[in-house]
Amino acid sequence: MTSHINNTYDNSNDQYPHFSEAIKNVFSNFGSKPLFTTGVEDLFEVFLNNLPQEARQHYTCSCCRHFVSRFGGLVSISEDGEISSVLWDEDRTPTFFVESVKAMKGIVLNSKVTGVFFSSERTLGQPNSGGWNHMSVSLPEEKVYRSRLKTAGQEMAEKKEDFRILNAGLGEFPLDIVNQAVTLLESESLYRSDICIGIAKFLQGLHSKHRDTQNSLTRDNITWLAVATAPSGFCHIKSSMIGTLLDDISEGYSVDVISRRFAEKMNPSNYMRSQSSPSQGNIQQAEKIVEKLGIAKSLKRRYARFDEIPQFIWKEKETVKEAVKKVGGVFSGITPKEKLTTPNNVMNLPSTVMTFDKFRRTVIPTAESIEVMVDKPNRLMALVTASDTDAPNILQWDNTFSWYYHGGIDGEIKRRVESAGGKYEGNEIRCSLIWEGYTDLDLHCITPRGEHIFYGQKQSNCSGWLDVDANGGRATTQYPVENIRWSEGSAVNGHYHFYVHNYCERGDGTTPYKVELEINGEVFVFNGLASGTGYKLDVFKFDYKRGQRPNIVNVNQYSSDGSWNVPVNGFVKVKGVTDSPNHWGEVKVAHSGHHIFFLLDECKDLSQGKGRGFFNEMLKSDLREIRKTLEAYTANAPIDEIESASACGVGYSKDSDWNLFVKVTSNNSTRLIKIDRWD
Repeated sequence: MTSHINNTYDNSNDQYPHFSEAIKNVFSNFGSKPLFTTGVEDLFEVFLNNLPQEARQHYTCSCCRHFVSRFGGLVSISEDGEISSVLWDEDRTPTFFVESVKAMKGIVLNSKVTGVFFSSERTLGQPNSGGWNHMSVSLPEEKVYRSRLKTAGQEMAEKKEDFRILNAGLGEFPLDIVNQAVTLLESESLYRSDICIGIAKFLQGLHSKHRDTQNSLTRDNITWLAVATAPSGFCHIKSSMIGTLLDDISEGYSVDVISRRFAEKMNPSNYMRSQSSPSQGNIQQAEKIVEKLGIAKSLKRRYARFDEIPQFIWKEKETVKEAVKKVGGVFSGITPKEKLTTPNNVMNLPSTVMTFDKFRRTVIPTAESIEVMVDKPNRLMALVTASDTDAPNILQWDNTFSWYYHGGIDGEIKRRVESAGGKYEGNEIRCSLIWEGYTDLDLHCITPRGEHIFYGQKQSNCSGWLDVDANGGRATTQYPVENIRWSEGSAVNGHYHFYVHNYCERGDGTTPYKVELEINGEVFVFNGLASGTGYKLDVFKFDYKRGQRPNIVNVNQYSSDGSWNVPVNGFVKVKGVTDSPNHWGEVKVAHSGHHIFFLLDECKDLSQGKGRGFFNEMLKSDLREIRKTLEAYTANAPIDEIESASACGVGYSKDSDWNLFVKVTSNNSTRLIKIDRWD
């Protein structure tokens, strides 16, 4: 530090180099913690005014003035809301500067926190200039703010808004309401509760800390610390799913009503899904953000392979075939019969019921082979990863793997039908057509009585009804669906004939589509490609007799129960058991749920999982503002490399009942175990 005003002052006894190092040492104790700004002003004048009169002119340099004015008020916040100066500590300061440091520290500790601090520069201050050293500190590398989308200042502004929104939410939903929400979420009575339990407990903990202090500044400090450390989205209570739950509890709804409303909103086909197409402005903004982040290649997804999974709870032991010694005789080319790896005298033990937690602790460690009963097709799942392994990761966790469940595919049709006012559930016969874009595809049915149900005659005398018709006459939606149905007990016996007609092609000449036929709860799917205006193709023909399974005539159709290449209602060999990818590695992303996947032999999704490459709820916070466009993108993007998919199976989450039957062989005995729940 120097001044050009008073060059006659002798500062050889001030120990300024030690003072400068003391500042760095004090700061190093807080560097890894969140830092906060305060409302202090004129702090450098306090520094000068507490120096000896004769020395003040010597310490008036602009570099140090800038450092103290800009960073001198930085603080850290403890769990109980107490603030600490991250620069000023009189106990480590040379005697000459003690009074100045004490005075600055006192003002800082009595100030109000105003925001979370971020810097895109690692060095705070200017260490030296003109041959003189000045006050400065350095952030740890991991604390330097780096984003291609926002400046450090913009991030600080967003945190201030988070603080405002979080405070408003805390005021609207008192602790007793939050406690009820936590109780409900922990009771396992709410579908996919694991997604919301993290934010509910976050709010509960905040309320409890606020209750334990009467000081308003301390309460604000506790909230600022929460804002700085909370996962993305946790501060936006009203606009998140937890806000809906808290609203319902505040309104006094019954548990049954709350559970039903919660399940509807948390359904994978609805949760964080856009209800309308992105505008042209949204798409252009998304293009800019994708370019800035360099993630164009990251959006392309493919099916994961079993050998890519980095960690397992249990993995099938690989059988190594013994090398056969060639004898060079006439029969040297014949491979001898392999020895049986499983003894014939395996003992069947009585079946038992246990939780997965107990199964993991007591059964898995000695298991030689595991089989699971595949009796719930909606539990079928697939792991997906980035096609380009060198592309930046777009997910919240430290790997590129995501997952989807079989039920989520058909859930998109359900979402669209119900959003358009149609009836998806509770029908005897239902046939739904789905496609993307403004093309006008039409679904037709010739009924057993010869009536024709289509856009020109939406209801028939035999109770059939086209209750949803899309893009007829003009382009109205990029996410169309059509739905013909018969309510329970209303379908007549006889021959049904469904076909698809491309009335007006408004795309690039061809339009992929999917038709879902449900008969008494059993679902069949047809995938087709409409080749242009005038295209017409039969998709389902069958003779219906109530109470009997129809024999559907169409070589391209398949039952959704069998579309994963594994037998339903039978035991299938397990290759490995693993946690969901958000729980791999050292850093867990618990608020995204916890699932256990039993990866099965030869299991794969033959439908190629179009639209399931990633979900908005899994993406990094940088991508939230363009999620509508990303959803439209992934809805049209099939997942690549289905032929190599070997990381598929069945999945169970922590918040739902399992009722999974498992057959385990170990120590020459086989046990049939029913896993009823997580723990």
